[in-house]
Formats: sequence, structure tokens, C-alpha cells
Amino acid sequence: MQYREDLTERQTTVLTLVAQGMTNREIAEALVISRATVQNHLRHIFEKLGATSRLEAAVKANLLVN
Repeated sequence: MQYREDLTERQTTVLTLVAQGMTNREIAEALVISRATVQNHLRHIFEKLGATSRLEAAVKANLLVN
């Protein structure tokens, strides 16, 4: 899998927080960004990973780490 190289550093951070079970609101607060920005990052992450949900993206994130 080459997904890791396709994601920006910020997208990787957002995906890691999603995999930890954080909500968009919690991610936005943790990264000091708007919820709209979180949603934008997630849209790009989903496109790059070919994911259709947070769960699928989180599973793929775990596969990247292991």
C-alpha cells in the first residue's frame, strides 16, 4: 500500500485522531482548526484511501501502521 505517501502530514494527523475515535469537533479543537476544515481533510483522505466511511478509513489507517 502506498497510501501513507499520498497523505499530507496534516491528513495523517487527522486520520490518526479519527482512528482513535475522536469526533470532528474534538479533532477541530485539538488541532485548532474549524470543523469545516476537518471535514475537508476527511473528504480528501477518503478519496485518497478509497474509503467511504470513517470506520473504513480508520481500518486502513491501522493497516498502514502495522
